[in-house]
Amino acid sequence: MPQRLAFTISLIFHPLLLPTLIMGLMFFISPNLVVVASKKGRWLLLEMTFLLTFSVPVLIMIILRRLQVISSLSLPSRQERRLPFAIICTIYVATAYLFYILTQKIYLDEKILLVFGSICFSLFLLTVVTFFYKISAHNLAIAGVFGGMLAMALRYQEYVLGFPLAITAIIWGAVASARLSMKAHSWKEVLWGSLLGFWTNFLIILLWKV
Repeated sequence: MPQRLAFTISLIFHPLLLPTLIMGLMFFISPNLVVVASKKGRWLLLEMTFLLTFSVPVLIMIILRRLQVISSLSLPSRQERRLPFAIICTIYVATAYLFYILTQKIYLDEKILLVFGSICFSLFLLTVVTFFYKISAHNLAIAGVFGGMLAMALRYQEYVLGFPLAITAIIWGAVASARLSMKAHSWKEVLWGSLLGFWTNFLIILLWKV
């Protein structure tokens, strides 16, 4: 794969962007899956998700780079990943707690909390594993999207997700190829990231009671 294409794929499907993608799918591709009072409310929740799961973590990463805590925003070494992953995990847990409060205050659909819970647990496992072994966060994230959507389709008979699942499977393969082409990861790191992301999100969303 050409390096420019590999870089573009890695950028477009960056792990921090995928929670916003998942919310967008739930709100607009399969709107019957998640009950939100109004279209305006859907957009507000999507904007909140983008701000808290992408904008804030990216800002923190830039600050860490400026302070020379990390050598690059791509976090090439396992040692450099520990602190950023731990900080991002904390932010995501805080976001999940915010959505929990919203479910209590305005009766927000608890499926949103279920999805964010699975994302947070995936990120927590990634953070813990990173202390011992480097795995692909990109593949963990996109495999988690696929596993989560598959679980949603099976659990709630939401078969409209069939087409997005097919597209996500193709993207998953493209992301794996891109990370290998860039030599950002070995095939084992890509494989373990994919397995951890898929099974964590699939099992939590399929089996956890809400």
